Parts: sequence; structure tokens; C-alpha cells
Amino acid sequence: MIEKVIKDIEELFKLKITDYRISKDTGVALSVIQNYRSGKYSIENMTLKVAKKLHEYYLEKKRRIKNVKIRK
Repeated sequence: MIEKVIKDIEELFKLKITDYRISKDTGVALSVIQNYRSGKYSIENMTLKVAKKLHEYYLEKKRRIKNVKIRK
């Protein structure tokens, strides 16, 4: 289960969403997002509180992407 959360957070950081947007939407400090995304901090050592916020944000984004219908 933890491995899945880590993988999802890694996927979140690969999306074309700015650090600023992730920070504003999740309430996680911008510097914290930047440090994890750049690799300065290890995702495996992330606090559960931050991991929970980022994972929930990723799942919300994933749901929104799936629900977008292509217009003809």
C-alpha cells in the first residue's frame, strides 16, 4: 500500500502542474513541494500528513482527467 502511495506521488510530480499550484491546492508549503519534486528530499521519508494531502490531490486530478470527455 505504501508503495502505491509513493508511486502515485511520483506520478503527480511528473504531471504538468506547477509547484505553486500543487502548494496552493493542497496547503503544503511551496518549498516542501519544490524539495520533494527536485529530489532534495526523499518521498520515502515524507511525513504521513504531507503524503496524505499529495496522494488525495493526485487521486482527485486522476478522476478529473478520466471524467473529461473529448468534444467532437
